[in-house]
Amino acid sequence: MPIVMSKAEWDRIHHWRKSDREDPEVVRRREYIKYLDTASHEMTKSWPNSLENVNKRNEELRQARIRTAEQANTRFYQRYLKKKKEEQERLMYSARDVIFKNKDAPKLMLSAVIETAVQKERAEQVKFLNERRKEAAERKKKEDDEIIRKAKEWYELMELRKKRRFEANKQHQQEIVAQAKEMAERNRMEHETEVQLQKIDNMKANEQMEIIRDFEEQFAADEKVRIFKDIQQSREEARAAKREQEARDKMDDRLIEVLLKSRCRIEQKRKKMEADIKNEKLRVLEKISERLESGDAEREAKEQAALDKAVAEKNAVDKARVEAQLKKEEQFRREKRESREQYLREQQQQLHDFNTTRQWDIMNRFKNVELYEDFQEKLREEKARKIKEYREEILRLWKERTDREAAELAESRHFYGALAEQKLRDADNKLLTHAAALLQEAKDHGRPDRPLHRAIDAYCKLYRLYPMPDLPASMQEHFKGYKTWDGSQPDPDYREPPPPPPPVPEQHPTLTKTVRQDGLQPVDKPGPPKPKVEKKEENVDYKRAAPANGLQRRNLEQTFSLPPISVVPCKTEACRCELKGAK
Repeated sequence: MPIVMSKAEWDRIHHWRKSDREDPEVVRRREYIKYLDTASHEMTKSWPNSLENVNKRNEELRQARIRTAEQANTRFYQRYLKKKKEEQERLMYSARDVIFKNKDAPKLMLSAVIETAVQKERAEQVKFLNERRKEAAERKKKEDDEIIRKAKEWYELMELRKKRRFEANKQHQQEIVAQAKEMAERNRMEHETEVQLQKIDNMKANEQMEIIRDFEEQFAADEKVRIFKDIQQSREEARAAKREQEARDKMDDRLIEVLLKSRCRIEQKRKKMEADIKNEKLRVLEKISERLESGDAEREAKEQAALDKAVAEKNAVDKARVEAQLKKEEQFRREKRESREQYLREQQQQLHDFNTTRQWDIMNRFKNVELYEDFQEKLREEKARKIKEYREEILRLWKERTDREAAELAESRHFYGALAEQKLRDADNKLLTHAAALLQEAKDHGRPDRPLHRAIDAYCKLYRLYPMPDLPASMQEHFKGYKTWDGSQPDPDYREPPPPPPPVPEQHPTLTKTVRQDGLQPVDKPGPPKPKVEKKEENVDYKRAAPANGLQRRNLEQTFSLPPISVVPCKTEACRCELKGAK
């Protein structure tokens, strides 16, 4: 295959082919370094504090900790699975019991039990009511006697109170009369003293009123004179202030008029040249100074300074604006020149990359033809393989479908046949056993059992559990070995499954928990100590005699599996729970 390349490229490849020879000195130096490394490794192999052995010992300690953690996790997972399995069994037993008690027949039994309890409760209520009536009659008799006795005592007490009240009122009346006489004499003496004091106070009050009247007349005269003077002074001040305000208003009006005219002229002449603006401002200032009647030299100086300052600020602003514009144009020209140079460099690099890429495309074009032919051949082989696998998969699925349909048909026949009959009989056995337990419970508690017998009879008639009547005498000789089946009694070999045991609390391996009967927390007692397990160490020189960080090493390999999910059988023909579980 021809390849086009430059002479420099060919020389570079030729030089690279000759560069595989090494210098003997470099080879000897490398061998010597390798020998030193091997000797050092052999010498430090048995050192306990070498870097390699320390790392190896630390790695073993780490692996021991990992194994211990895995063993702890394994034990925890085993306990967790056991706990979940027990909980699932309790839930399934509770669910089965709830489903069983929600059916019609157990509800009928429950109604019969309630009826027996109601009947017993009614009999007890009758006895209780008779006892209550008897107790009420005795209580009423006692209360009547107590009321009569208390009434007699109350009347006697009222007579005694009335007599004592009469004597107390008589004594109190005498005391009131004596107090009234004493109060009258005291009031008379106080009245006479009060009259004498009032006469003296009236004389002193008249003297004080005369003095106050003279003072008020003098104060009124003085106040009139002062008010008149204040009025005259305020009038003069008002006239002076008014004149001053009028003069200031006139001056302000003239100044505002002059200022407005000057602003109009400045606005009209602003766009002229700088020399015309200066002359116009000087002319306006002269005209303002001529029109002002009374001018102040200091004010004129301030106005001239403000005008000069405004002109200087405007000139500075114009100059700064021109300089900023020049800088901006210079910056723009510099950026434009730099962007042009960057663009030329990028164009040159793109041209170089294009030439290099074109050379590689020419070299790879011939190789791509060979690769494409190999790719097409692999595609044809892959297609043939997939067609063969698809045919085999179709045949396998066809066989699986035929087997699955046959298995489903067999399961359906078993489900609607022997299994259905077995489930129905199990339900009858469970209900009849439950009814026998209810009868025994009613007997133990002394309740009437007629409602329970009536419910059992209704259930047996509904599901035809009673035995068939005896055959006629003419047919008995033909069916000598025939025995009628009695389904009103549970099967002799039937045993109701016991409820699952309650959950056992977890115990520490070295502590024995004692459950106390007073409702307090359990007391921890130390149990028997476990035998010590001797650890076998490997005979390695660099290991130490102490155990690996106090951790015990045990090889524990167990497989775990989740507990199976039990299915509650249903006493209906449309249920397919077992078939679904089998699938």
